[in-house]
Amino acid sequence: MIFNKLKELRDYEDQTQKETAKLLKVDRSTYAGWESGKDIIPLLKLNELANFYNVTLDYLVGLTENPEKRNKKIDIDPSAVSDNIKMIRLAHHLSQKSMGEKINTSQANIHKYENGKSLITTMYAIELSKKYKCPLEHLIQKK
Repeated sequence: MIFNKLKELRDYEDQTQKETAKLLKVDRSTYAGWESGKDIIPLLKLNELANFYNVTLDYLVGLTENPEKRNKKIDIDPSAVSDNIKMIRLAHHLSQKSMGEKINTSQANIHKYENGKSLITTMYAIELSKKYKCPLEHLIQKK
C-alpha cells in the first residue's frame, strides 16, 4: 500500500534511501522500514514526502491512482485535524466508541485525537478517509 508509492516516487526522483532519509531527518534504516512496509510512516513524515514529491496524500497512500499534484505545500494543522475528526463523527451521528470500532481503534484514541492530545496515526487516518470518503488533504487542514 503506502510503501509501493514511496519506492516508486523515490526511484522516479532518482534518489537513494539515504538521500530520502536525510530529507526527512531520519536514519536510512527507519526510512527503509517505512518503504518496505515493515513500519508505518508517521503522518507528519508522510506529509513531508507529499510536499516534496508534490502529490496528494491520497495518491501517496494508494487511495487514488490519480497522481494529482498539490497546488501548494500543505502543513498539517493539528487543531484542524482534531476538529475535522469530530465533525466527521458528528455528521455520521456516531459516538466516539462507535467511530473507534468502525476504524478499529478505541474510544480513548478517538477522544485523544478529537481533543488534540495526540495526532491521529497514519493507519487510522487512512481508515477514516476510506470509511467516510474524506480525502486526507481535507482531514489535515482547516476547511
